[in-house]
Amino acid sequence: MGKVRKTKPSRVRRSEPVDNTSDEEEQLPVDSKENALQTILDQLQAADVEEKYCGLQTLALMIENPENVPQVMARGLVKAAAPLLLDQASSVRNATAGTLRNLSTVAMDVCDAMMEQDIMTPVTCFFHEHAESWVPDPGSKTKDEDIDTFIQCVNLLLNLCESSDLAIKYLGQSRILDILPRYLDLGTFNSDIAIAVLQCLFVVVEDNPTAMSKIKTNAERQLETLLRLEGNDPTVLLLKTLSAGVIINTCGNKTTLPPGVISEIVSILGTTLSVDHRLICSQLSSSVPLSDDSGKVEPPKGKAAQQLESQLKSVLEILTAQQSAIEIIANICSCEDNDEPLGNDSSESDDGEEDICENGDESVLAEDKLPPEVMEALISLEVFEKVWARTQLPAQNVLLILKEYEGSQLIYKRLLTLQTRALLCINNLLSTIPIENIGGVNGVYKIWVDVGKLVFKQDTDNVNLSESATAVMRAALDKIKFRENGNTSDSSVFSDLALSDIEIMLNGIKVCQVPEIRANLIRMIGILALLLVNNLNDVTSNVIVVITEFILEQAHKENEVWVLAEAVDTLVDLYSEDETDILAAKVNLVEKLTSLAPIFKNKIRQQKRLPKEYKVLVSTASSNLPRFIKYKKDRLSRL
Repeated sequence: MGKVRKTKPSRVRRSEPVDNTSDEEEQLPVDSKENALQTILDQLQAADVEEKYCGLQTLALMIENPENVPQVMARGLVKAAAPLLLDQASSVRNATAGTLRNLSTVAMDVCDAMMEQDIMTPVTCFFHEHAESWVPDPGSKTKDEDIDTFIQCVNLLLNLCESSDLAIKYLGQSRILDILPRYLDLGTFNSDIAIAVLQCLFVVVEDNPTAMSKIKTNAERQLETLLRLEGNDPTVLLLKTLSAGVIINTCGNKTTLPPGVISEIVSILGTTLSVDHRLICSQLSSSVPLSDDSGKVEPPKGKAAQQLESQLKSVLEILTAQQSAIEIIANICSCEDNDEPLGNDSSESDDGEEDICENGDESVLAEDKLPPEVMEALISLEVFEKVWARTQLPAQNVLLILKEYEGSQLIYKRLLTLQTRALLCINNLLSTIPIENIGGVNGVYKIWVDVGKLVFKQDTDNVNLSESATAVMRAALDKIKFRENGNTSDSSVFSDLALSDIEIMLNGIKVCQVPEIRANLIRMIGILALLLVNNLNDVTSNVIVVITEFILEQAHKENEVWVLAEAVDTLVDLYSEDETDILAAKVNLVEKLTSLAPIFKNKIRQQKRLPKEYKVLVSTASSNLPRFIKYKKDRLSRL
């Protein structure tokens, strides 16, 4: 059956907004918004430095509200502001870089709109004119400002390239990738600069042959030096982890790296993930000032303020390093042919055959796709356990404290992102690590139950969390189903599963508004029913009937043709077993699928523009359905 591929862990390295507004410029004009936009435009085009700076500050304040962004883009303010990256005044360059970087974090489509307003031309010119030979001048009054401007521009470049293939193309045609490696020299530049550059390279090099070649030529020595830094303080761990990611992405193929390098990289990732993120966040919450009865917070001053700032930075660096480590591991463990670039998930799929990757004429288990030294390192360093630990958030009171204090809100957001990325990584690890090395059937079943609590027993509006969690639940059942090359005889772990537990899942599907999550859940309950087929009794038969009737009902209501195809595919998989003939007759499966077939065909005609992987799923389900109906009808006629 055709399957939907696993979603490759999307990058959540998009640099967060920075506060570059000053106290004096925090009031918007009293005029209407339209007049305010015109005023900003006039100020940006003025000759006076103060006028330009004031316009940038007002623009920065305006885009803090995402609702204002469409009007900002429509008035062409990016096209007016971006050339100020090349302004002679350091303060103007800094304000421009910070404002544009903040704007690029709003949404992917905003980056596309920025590209339409020719943002890449001044960004490229900034690096060509200001970065090719620049070294921070210790005696300069604007040293810190200039360093911040460079970092903001690097982060802006990262966001644009992460969102736009056109930005990647322009990057390859520029000299930027020849310039950036010089900033990895910690003897000349500080760690903040090196970290920003590494984060950018981590994104732009992946699946980009032009960038791979340039970085391999220009940065190989610097990356190896950073990889072997001594010490395990947060900054060093982040530098080493990002360097490991760039090295892997630069090579593009894990089999071309010497075994010793692969083992060294996995060891670094394991060390990064060994830091107890819950503990350091709990310790940080003890240092964060709390609000008084009136809701006011008295921020620390003097030495206490410096200590808190240092602690905040260290915790953020650890969480960033762990997120990067998890993304690297997820890409290492993606199911792919060895001759494809690392991170290419075009051969991935999500169930049934998902543990099997096609390689020419052979079908190879995903567990056998990793080089032995990589598998050995992952198992010996207990990487699965360490990634799983990242799916667990700190205590609720700790989260509330971090969320309420302005200085730690970014850490709160990073914790949620880390949890989501860890779940996506677990999804890949489940397909890769042999089941005996992750606790056997009982261990995987416990993962399924624990993740289910995130999806069904907590009120959450975090769509990314729900999607990644349901993907893990689906992968966990696949792991149980296809262990030992397809032996599904033991479903005893589900013997205590009550119909009420199933109903919670079914209700979750009914109210779900996200197609990807619906598809995961439909496939998951179908796999669950298939597991129960091997242990048929009155209770399990009743559960299978309830699941079947629910999927059929949902299929008739489903608007997305590819989700409907997933439902059809699930039912075909479930009832392909001959042991299900009696149950098929009980639910009138053939008649109901026969009535569903024309609805399915009609939706296929209506929804022709689909991503490639969905087209494969729809096509396969469409061709299988009539054959299956004919086959099952023949079998049921003999009952």
